[in-house]
Amino acid sequence: MSNKFCCSLLPHRQVTKSMWSIRLAVFVVLSCASCIAGDAPQWMHAQSQATLPTYDEKTDAVLLYSDTQVTVVSTDKIKTTVREAYKILRPNGRARGLVHVYFNPQRKIKGIRGWCMPAQGKDFEVKDKEATETSLALEGGELISDVKYKVLQIPAAEPGNIIGYEYEVEEQPSFLQDTWEFQESDPVRESHYSLQLPTGWEFKASWLNHGEVKPNESSNNLWQWTVRDVGAIRTEPAMPPVSGVSGQMVVTLFPAGGKAPTGFAAWTDMGRWYSGLLAGRF
Repeated sequence: MSNKFCCSLLPHRQVTKSMWSIRLAVFVVLSCASCIAGDAPQWMHAQSQATLPTYDEKTDAVLLYSDTQVTVVSTDKIKTTVREAYKILRPNGRARGLVHVYFNPQRKIKGIRGWCMPAQGKDFEVKDKEATETSLALEGGELISDVKYKVLQIPAAEPGNIIGYEYEVEEQPSFLQDTWEFQESDPVRESHYSLQLPTGWEFKASWLNHGEVKPNESSNNLWQWTVRDVGAIRTEPAMPPVSGVSGQMVVTLFPAGGKAPTGFAAWTDMGRWYSGLLAGRF
C-alpha cells in the first residue's frame, strides 16, 4: 500500500525511487561486507523465468513483481506488507538496490530485509539489522518533521541480476483511505494489491489515470486486484507531478456501523482540521 494515510497508507512512490536513492546516498554510506549467503524466497525465484519484452535503451530496470497486502485490524490499526522484485537491465538501474521505507510515531516498521539473485552464483540476503536510519535528506530536516527512513542496501544490484525486498509496517491511520500507486518510472510486469477487511466493513475504489479493474473476492472480506504490463512514466520538462499522471487506485474504507472520514466537503473543513494540528505548535 502506498502509505500516506491522509493521502494513503504508505507513500513510497510519492517521489521516484531513483530520486530518493540519489538524495539518501549522499547521507548514508552502507557496506555489504556483512551480507550473507541466503536463499531468496520462492516468490522471487518465481520471477527468474519471466519472459520480458525488449525494452528501449532508456529502461534501466523493470519491476517484475509487486505485492501489497493490506490488513485492516481496526480504525486504529492497519498492517501492510510489501514485496517487490526488480531486474536490473542497465548500470543506472543500480539505484534500485537502495531501499528506503519511512516511519514516524504513528507508523512502525515491523521488519525489513532484502535479497539479490545474481545471474551467476549464490543468492545474498540482507537482514533487518543491517538497515540504517536517516532523517529527511534536507538541511535541518530533522527539525521540521518527525518522519525518518530506514534504509537497506542490497548488494550486487548489477545488470542481469534480480534484487528484491520485503517489509512490514503497522500504522495508526489519520484517514481511512489508501492509494495503490502501481505505475512508476520503471515498466511494471505484474502488480498485486489485496485488502483484508474486518467483518461488516466496506470500501469504495476510485481509479485515476487507468481503466477500472474489478477485484476478486476470495472469501472472508478479502479483495484482490491485479494489473499487468504497465508502461513506465517518462519524465519531461515542465511535466505535471508524477502523482498527477500515474495510474492509481484510491480506496476509501467504511467501518461497520459508521461512516469513514472520507475527506473534506469544503476547503474550510480542511482549514479547520489543519489549524487543529498546528494549535500550540507555532
